[in-house]
Amino acid sequence: MTEPIKIILFKGPHCAACKPVARHLKRIVETSQGGASITTIDTDENREIAAKYGVRNVPHVLYNDEVILTATQAASMFSSFTTETSDTANIFSTDQYDLFNYLFNKLIEAGVKASETDRDRWRKLSIISVSERLLNIEELETVTRPSVGDYVHIGHLQSIVTSLLSINPSAKAYLFRSGELAGKFGSAQSWIHKYNPKIMETHRMKSRFKELLKGFKVLYGPNPNAANLASEPTITQIAPYHARLQIKDSGLAVMNTDIGQDVCGFISGEIAGLMEVTLGEQASVEETKCWGLGDDHCEFDIRLGEKSDHYSSSLHEPKEFFSDSDRLRFDVSLSTISRNMFDSILNRRRMRPGIGDYTHISVLQHIITSVKFSDPFNSTLLAYAGQNYGQILEDVGSISRIMMRRDLNYSFPMEFPQACEVLGYYFNTPGRLLTRIHGDVTVNVIDDESAVFRIWESAETSGIDLSTVDLSALFPGIEKPTKINTLDDFMAGFLNGRLNLLVEDEIIVRETKCQANGHQYCEFEAELD
Repeated sequence: MTEPIKIILFKGPHCAACKPVARHLKRIVETSQGGASITTIDTDENREIAAKYGVRNVPHVLYNDEVILTATQAASMFSSFTTETSDTANIFSTDQYDLFNYLFNKLIEAGVKASETDRDRWRKLSIISVSERLLNIEELETVTRPSVGDYVHIGHLQSIVTSLLSINPSAKAYLFRSGELAGKFGSAQSWIHKYNPKIMETHRMKSRFKELLKGFKVLYGPNPNAANLASEPTITQIAPYHARLQIKDSGLAVMNTDIGQDVCGFISGEIAGLMEVTLGEQASVEETKCWGLGDDHCEFDIRLGEKSDHYSSSLHEPKEFFSDSDRLRFDVSLSTISRNMFDSILNRRRMRPGIGDYTHISVLQHIITSVKFSDPFNSTLLAYAGQNYGQILEDVGSISRIMMRRDLNYSFPMEFPQACEVLGYYFNTPGRLLTRIHGDVTVNVIDDESAVFRIWESAETSGIDLSTVDLSALFPGIEKPTKINTLDDFMAGFLNGRLNLLVEDEIIVRETKCQANGHQYCEFEAELD
């Protein structure tokens, strides 16, 4: 049975580094789903406890008695510590960014090592429970969002995936692992077998491999239900158990900029998972061509009976972070994605002329839920990805035009109520609504430091029922597991990042109600920290 996750932070009264460490840990724990708790111990007041754990310098962080961070490691990430820096530094400044990456990666690494058997059980139950209706062929015929319809612009899908990749070097491995688990346990199995029942009708391995490849052509291309993930898949079989799958117009990557890495790791993982569960052997799947690598299509190298370390997290140690030039490429990429989306909508510059620039929300939900439920700390990854996207300056011009049209003479940085008002107008502009990311958005400013955002018909949450999740099976060993009430971590992060950009102050945003938990809308509480 899995033990509850216990995180201990040792701090001291004169430790400037302890404040940012405490803040990052707090936010990671608050958005986690693994029943994690955090205890803070002052070493001056509790010398015996500090001595018991061998703590001589702070900050010092433990995960179920395993050392996650030492004072020496923390100091190596900061050129200097000051009270001002620790209180106000933005997470995406170099020091804060590296510290968050280190903590986040080490927590995931420790969590996976804690109990791999129960973790796999956790992932399996999660994905099966939440994805019950996702990619379900019959469900695609039912409209769950009456006002805006069940298709969302691919720019939103790309902004989520690329934002995830921009957070830390290990994110590519997380996406692959999430896709692999979705392929093993998710509903894509029934989808692909329905389209090509010959996969299970033949008993020869070579024939089943070939039939499964045919199923991939339908799964990732045009199909009767028009999920619209991509177009024109082609298969080249090089050997009996070696093939290349080429996909054009991938909704995850099309017209993205060269960021130096492939962005369709989720698809690679899903193919690998489907191969293993269907054929009974592991498979090596690598994306060798991608828009993110400067190509104009995506290509996957598939080898049955082999294992590749292309997506192995061991290649991306927590201490290895993106360089400033890497981060700049991601910023340019996210700005390009935003610009492409609105050029597609407002100027009719289609990103995918053949099949259109919208994909079914089930594709988006399939990826988000698989990422969220593949590890207890991935809610934090989604939230920080949204926060990073919210910090991108591409939309500042549109915000300025909104203010001019409404005669709002606000200056930057804004007061908190002003920023909330402007953000409400931003969400409800015709161009923004045509993305179909959501329906109407209302903003209720409570006072000078708090507000409530309500978002109707969210693409991430509409039609999902979190009540199907069996908490007792999901969190074995935890007497009273925290109920999973919310799903839209990315939007919470986006609100956080965008308000932070407008106000230039620390903001806390929490999703308090979710459509996936039976509410009519998703509700987010925002307040100055």
